[in-house]
Amino acid sequence: MAGDKLLSKWSISVDGVGKAGNAKEYTPPVLEVQTVDFRAGDMDMAVPVEDGMAPMETSFALFGIDIEVLPLFGLRQGKTATVSVRSVYQDMQGTSSDLVEELRGMITKIERDTQDTGSQKDKTTKVSMKLEYYKASFAKNTIVEIDALNGIRNLKGVDELEGTRKLLAV
Repeated sequence: MAGDKLLSKWSISVDGVGKAGNAKEYTPPVLEVQTVDFRAGDMDMAVPVEDGMAPMETSFALFGIDIEVLPLFGLRQGKTATVSVRSVYQDMQGTSSDLVEELRGMITKIERDTQDTGSQKDKTTKVSMKLEYYKASFAKNTIVEIDALNGIRNLKGVDELEGTRKLLAV
């Protein structure tokens, strides 16, 4: 249906601190399965075989400088940065649903815009993260949960890696 579930508003929190009033942009992680081509002796062509997931990354930009985000940079002993993004989607009838994304990982890059003689109102601090955990819930239903450290890939209630974990006894 045309106009089904269009983004209306969104907010972001970093390590539990709301940043909605300073949020400029957010780029969700790309979920990508890596593949290798497999071709046995009797096959006329190769077929793709899954070879795990590509690393997940995300980024967001905040207006100005955020002195609470700067110290979250890099590897912090025993800690990861947590980000929560809440989005509201509406259909053409005005019905709203929420998408809640939970992200955990390491802030690997903090890049501030160039300071110049023009207006400084639109200057941002861009933050990039490499993720170890990602969960997306739509209308309170988990649709995706990727937990790299615990070997979980849950897609709409089906843990694709559960059998592997059982066989490995982990």
